[in-house]
Parts: sequence; C-alpha cells; structure tokens
Amino acid sequence: MARKQGKALALIALSLVMTTAAACSDGGSKSGDASSSPAASASTAASASPAATAKGPSAPTGPTGKYDPPIELTTVRAVNAGVKFQNGDSLDTNIWTKDFESMFGIKVVNKWKVSDQQYQNKMAVTMASGDLPDFMLVDSQQFQVLVQAGAIADLTDTYKKFASDFTKSSIEEGTGLRLKAATVGGKIMGIPANGGGMDDAHSLFIRTDWLKKLNLEPPKTMDDVIKIAIAFTKNDPDGNGKNDTYGLSLDYNLWNGWSGLDGFFNGYHAYPFNPTKGSGTNLIFLKGADGKAVWADTQPEVKTALGKLQELFKAGAIYPEFSVIDGNKSAELATSNKVGMTFGAFWVPTWPINNMKKDNPNADWGIYPIPSADDKPVLAQSTGGMPSQFYVVSKKSKYPEAPFILLNYVMDTLFNKKDMTHHTVTANGVSYGLHMYPPIGGGFADTNQNTFYAVQEALKANSPAKLDATQKDAYDQVQKYKAGDLTQWAAAKLWDTGSVFDVLGQYKKNKRILQSAYTGSPTPTMVAKGPTLRDGQVKAFTEIIMGTKPLESFDEWVKKWMDSGGKDILDEVNASGQIQ
Repeated sequence: MARKQGKALALIALSLVMTTAAACSDGGSKSGDASSSPAASASTAASASPAATAKGPSAPTGPTGKYDPPIELTTVRAVNAGVKFQNGDSLDTNIWTKDFESMFGIKVVNKWKVSDQQYQNKMAVTMASGDLPDFMLVDSQQFQVLVQAGAIADLTDTYKKFASDFTKSSIEEGTGLRLKAATVGGKIMGIPANGGGMDDAHSLFIRTDWLKKLNLEPPKTMDDVIKIAIAFTKNDPDGNGKNDTYGLSLDYNLWNGWSGLDGFFNGYHAYPFNPTKGSGTNLIFLKGADGKAVWADTQPEVKTALGKLQELFKAGAIYPEFSVIDGNKSAELATSNKVGMTFGAFWVPTWPINNMKKDNPNADWGIYPIPSADDKPVLAQSTGGMPSQFYVVSKKSKYPEAPFILLNYVMDTLFNKKDMTHHTVTANGVSYGLHMYPPIGGGFADTNQNTFYAVQEALKANSPAKLDATQKDAYDQVQKYKAGDLTQWAAAKLWDTGSVFDVLGQYKKNKRILQSAYTGSPTPTMVAKGPTLRDGQVKAFTEIIMGTKPLESFDEWVKKWMDSGGKDILDEVNASGQIQ
C-alpha cells in the first residue's frame, strides 16, 4: 500500500512540477485517500510516535513537555529577501531554534532553503521525489495533492491532544473556517498557516503632494480616479518638465497586495481574482439569484472595468511595459517618483513606499476607501478568510505531535506573552524581524485591527497606560512621527487616523468586505486545470488592457473558459454543499 501511495504521489506531483515550472519560466514576483489517525493505527509509520514507543525517547504527553533524549525534526524553508539576520543568526540557528532545543528537546533541521519565489516549484520537486520532511508548508493545491496521494498524516487525534487551548483559539476563531478548510472527509489533514482575516482588502493610495500640485481633490467616484490618473500622466505632477509620469501602478501580477487591480475592479462592483503566479485554485465565487455559484471573473462587470483599464492604457496612464515587469520593478517606478496612484493591501506603507517621506519630506501618500463607479456602495474583496497555505506532517514522520509543540510555543510567545525580544529587535538603526524566523507559525485575524483601535484610544487619552507591549510599540512610533521623526511614517500610516487600518475598520464595521461564496477546498478540476486556465485568463486580460485585443474578446474568453474545464469546476463547486 505504501508503494502504491508513493507512486501516486510521484505521478500527481510530477504533473504539478511541470505546471509550476512552466509558470515560473516567466520570472518571479515579490514580496492551499487520507490515512488513518496515527494515534489509532499501530501499523502506520505515523503511529510510531515516541510517546508510544518503549525504546524511543520519551515525549510530551500534552501541549507542553520535552523529548528526552532530544529528537531531530526535519522541515524545509522559504527565504524572504526582506528578512535580516544579525550576530551569526540564520534560519538554521537563531533565538527560536535554541529555545526549541533547550526547552523541548527538538532540533529543527532544514533539509533545504530556497528563495520564496522558488519555494512552490522546489516543493513540487520534493513531492515528486517522495522524500518529504517531517513537516512542511504547502499551498492549497499541493495540500490537495498530498491528501489524495495519502502521503500526509491524519492529525485529528494529534490536534485534539497536542494543540494548546491558545493555539486552538486561533485556528478555530470566528466561524472556524480555517479549521474547516484543513479538514477533508472529516479528518484534520493540516494546520492552516493563514486565513480567517480580511486585511488583504484593498485601499487606494495616492500621492497627495501631486494632488496639491495639480489642484485636485481626492476621488469620490471611479470617474475621479480615471481623471486623476490621466492628470498625473499629462500634467507634469513632479514638475520636472518631462512627460515621464504614470497615473496608475500596474505590473504583470494583475492581482496583488502591491500594484494590483483588485481594488480597481471592486470600484466597478467586479470581483475577479486569479493571481498571475498563484495556484490557479484560489478563486472567488459569487452566489447567483438561483442560489448556485458563479465565477466572479466571468461576470459582465469585469468587462466594464477592463474597458476602463484599456482607456487608461491608451491614454498613457499605465506603464507601457507593465506586462513584463514584476512587483520589484513597479515598486522602483513608484519610489523614483514616476507613479502617483496604486491599489493595495495594508502592508503597502511598510513596502515599498516606506522610505519616501524620509528621503523627500515633500512626498506623501494619502490612503482612501475604494470609490464607487455609481451610487451603490463598494464591497472590497478579500480572499484572506480561506487559508491559502497549510503546514502538513509526513505520514512517515515518527513525531507527528512535535510541530504542535513548536507551534504552541510560538503562539504563546508572540500573541499571549507578547514577548518583544522574540518579535522585533533594533540594532544600529536596523530592525530584525525575529518573528519571521520560526519554521511554523500562526496568528489571530484581527490583531492588527485591534492594535489600531487601542492606539487610537491611547492617542485620545494621551496615555499608553492600557496598552500591551505590541500596542505600546505602535503608539510610540506614531508619537515619534508626530514629533518629526520621518522614519516612522509607515507606522503612522498603519496606526494613526487616515491609515490603512482606519480604512479597513470602516469596511468591516459597515460590512463592506466580500468573500467567496465557496468555502471548500480546491476541486479536482481546479487542481488539474486551474494553472492552465489561469494562464489563459492572464493573457486575455493583459491583451485587452493593452488594446492588442478588443474588449469584445472578453466574451470569447468566457466561452473558452467554460469549455476548457470551467463548467466542470462550477459543477463541482455547486455539488459540494459548501456555498454560503
């Protein structure tokens, strides 16, 4: 049986490797038959937990405890270019790995480390080889492949016994959607790494110094957005006497937290989402009048918005080579004062525009809710509710409970004790994000939003007495900015009035965030055909925006999508019973 499962995994993952490699060939861009429970079956490799093996090391019998003698636990890591290390630290050796060994007897070994841009492809190769680490981070598509191949452990009993109450409160918060997404056939097959939140919903970022230079007001409608974008292009907002500026930032990603079109489409009551470098399975479905799901990307409102983008491109308001540049290049255009407006997620003030105010005190960006094309209120789309990544445990692992021991410690340290010595340290003016070092992690959906509200109350009271350590740090940063420290501009745009969390708070309070009506995992046809359908969509939308294909070609693309697997996807989604 194990040999058959290995062959199945290799065949399925090999096709995934080929698909991923094809997708990665265009270049990277910056910065979702189960085995029986390991506790219930003594015949499976996963059941060889040290807690059940007389000759093996003793193990924790619950959420805390220590292996004696110590064990080695293997994993693999994605390396983010923005993560900095000091004093000889690395992903292999740091404050967290030292704690894991001394406190829990767990030595974490990274079998390989690659750039986060190459991680998906490298993981697919690892899956095809069948040489899986003890635990690993996978996307939703890889999660489904591993479940279908029977290559990962059923964590149902392990979760119940070894996840701490605090960890469970995070995974099960709200409607419990994160845990539901990790559950297949009634069995918990993974640990959701994200999801549950709505902070990915877009705001509109505009150069306010350019607005003032051209005597323009912030936009109240999408028509205003169009007019501002064209004015930023044609009226020399940087005052250098050259025709070298663009109104709206865009790159080949199309949908992204930086320089993406999510918010632009939302302004026209359209909700497409299929990232250029995504899995092709993270999609948004709407509930039709008949109660059945329809795919958001094929709706007529999308065509209307594409027509407006085509107008902007023809007017020169979008960088002419956007289809061949990535997020780093579009960021360079913005930070070199060539672009005056973008739609994006909450983290945009922290990258890439975080240092612009410091470098040029006259430069500034305002943050606004998405305007509407008509008199109907805008709904800002979010895909943050459904997890897009999962930690999974190899069915061959001898220690399926060990990742939970690590996760419990990380969650307790960062979110319960709020220990800043494990979060962020600053030395010689450089900030080191230690919270990004652990090989496993989680969080609470509204931590950032609650920090905003707490900071606002403290600012009104002119006292941080009621703040915890994380909130106090945010409060102090805002106060420093108000006192003239321009290096704290990003903090003000996160936590002060008029910030991203001010805008997101308005969305949330007014129930103006749209999430997919489908709450299930990627369907078989999504996994099999999603990447190909994604590439066809990106090509069709890019050609329409650039005007190399007429707007009417949108209807041809919709028909092709339906005939090439889209109808099967809709049938599977509607048969799932998971439409809300």
